[in-house]
Amino acid sequence: MKKIISSLPDQILEAISLVSDISHKRKKYSKVLICGMGGSGISGDLIKTIYPHIEIISNKDYSIPKFIDNNTLSILVSYSGNTEETLNNYKILSRVKTTKITISSDGALLRKKSELKIKVPGGLPPRGALGYLFTPIPIVLYNYGLIKTDPIPKLVSLAMFLKKKRDNIEKKAIDLSKKFLNKLPLIYSNSQTLLPAASRWQCQLNENSKILAHINVIPEMNHNEIVGLGRPKRINKEMVVAFLNDPKAHPRSKMRVKIVKSIIKNKFGNVVDINPEGKSALMRLFWTIMLGDFLSYYCAINTNVDPLPVKRIDFLKKQLSKFR
Repeated sequence: MKKIISSLPDQILEAISLVSDISHKRKKYSKVLICGMGGSGISGDLIKTIYPHIEIISNKDYSIPKFIDNNTLSILVSYSGNTEETLNNYKILSRVKTTKITISSDGALLRKKSELKIKVPGGLPPRGALGYLFTPIPIVLYNYGLIKTDPIPKLVSLAMFLKKKRDNIEKKAIDLSKKFLNKLPLIYSNSQTLLPAASRWQCQLNENSKILAHINVIPEMNHNEIVGLGRPKRINKEMVVAFLNDPKAHPRSKMRVKIVKSIIKNKFGNVVDINPEGKSALMRLFWTIMLGDFLSYYCAINTNVDPLPVKRIDFLKKQLSKFR
């Protein structure tokens, strides 16, 4: 798993070549629907954050929103190609007659009819293929006229940035994992921009470290969760609180973080600040994601847990397969 996490920038560079020769499309689309679950679905959350000026719906369900019509560009992402929710989305979208683009390494989805099929390398757990699954989407949006600037130079810069920072990110994760060891993580983002990174941390801690984790976003958590934070008291010392601090967050949200920290001072096992590096939102987002990925790996290794298998997910899918 460590090699897989380290390969993120290499995946980004390789994925660019998979789709960079798409010709421009003339039809105008009013919105984008990105369908995907788990490690495949995080791409939709990231794209929605990076391009807030586009109406992007990140769909993670068997059904799709009723307002989706044939002016929607639909992107279906399933690393295995056999995700049943995404395959059901395909079936519905075929009736709606949207333009469909599929991204997969194999499976039923890749065999289905679509305007564009993007085949990515296989052999990885879906959560370990983020570079392959995310990178094609900005290029597709550009070539289908939804964004005006070619994203490839920024994607190349992102990959070079992550390569440069990779060793330092891993070292930081090693140190951070000591504070997370045998703790229940509460992860708070101070902006909507970093919320997908918080979600990624949660999922990677779930799947790699095999532990529960909780996330929320400021300012929303200040209107509800803050009241219950710290109770029941008997488990406070078994928790670690991490603040993902977007330097471009609203000044009032930054102030809220300081006040929350003063409220919870000395109540929890550990309270840590994560201050992302990078000159762009894209770089800071992926810097935080890579840190969380390495963190989840070392939380697993330090508790003698194999980060690769996800036996409960496999069991659930096997049980579901009995009922078709």
